[in-house]
Amino acid sequence: MKLTMHKLLDDLKWQIEAGVDNAISEEINKKLDKKVISDNQYNNNEEIVSLPGKPEESSFPKKGLEKIHTLEDLERFINSSDFNDFKKIAKNTIFFDGNSKSKIMVICNVPDSNEDNLGQSLVAEKGDLFDNIISSIGLSRQSFYITSIIPWKIAGNRDLSENEKIILMPVIKKHIEIIKPKIIILLGSDSLKYLLNLSDGIIKKRGEWLDYSQEDLSIPCFPILDPEFLLRRPEYKRETWSDIIILEKKIKELG
Repeated sequence: MKLTMHKLLDDLKWQIEAGVDNAISEEINKKLDKKVISDNQYNNNEEIVSLPGKPEESSFPKKGLEKIHTLEDLERFINSSDFNDFKKIAKNTIFFDGNSKSKIMVICNVPDSNEDNLGQSLVAEKGDLFDNIISSIGLSRQSFYITSIIPWKIAGNRDLSENEKIILMPVIKKHIEIIKPKIIILLGSDSLKYLLNLSDGIIKKRGEWLDYSQEDLSIPCFPILDPEFLLRRPEYKRETWSDIIILEKKIKELG
């Protein structure tokens, strides 16, 4: 990540607002450099799996997803399948950002209009704030595999129905199955509600280690306040700084 005077000032502003009063070691960056590969390309040697049926035959994707084992095939499956009306009205499908080889996975909230317009998670002001937060512990987007709890925005900013959760949650679970992350960062409340089925709320659960279990996978999850929430409620930046310190210690344990 190229450091500029503007970037340094943004980082300093974030740390001051968060009440930072101690420096973070640069050791974490050296360790991650050994672990993180910045190339976002898929493994071309992996066998390509044929996608199941015609789009109209795949409105319920769980059976088709069982045949998918690579990110490339998952993206093709999502793009070729007719899940529901979300995809029909969205401008873009949001698949992933960052580093496909990372073992630290970030699951963001349902995409908003800005993200839908650009086809990318964490953009505009909340994207800048996210970058400032992670750079405070020596990380960048290339340190993470970043995706959204679902690939499309929801018109009207409503919750998913039970039927919609049944249809869409297998997609994010397939992301997790393929990446096999060592840590999942739950960025905002949507992943708590939909992936972990917790209704306690992000304010109560933030900074607490939780567990994602699916078949033979058991992965520690760490809820953090969404940057968009922090823009509305900057008084919570101090809590987020405390959470980032906890997260940094866990990442160091990855070696």
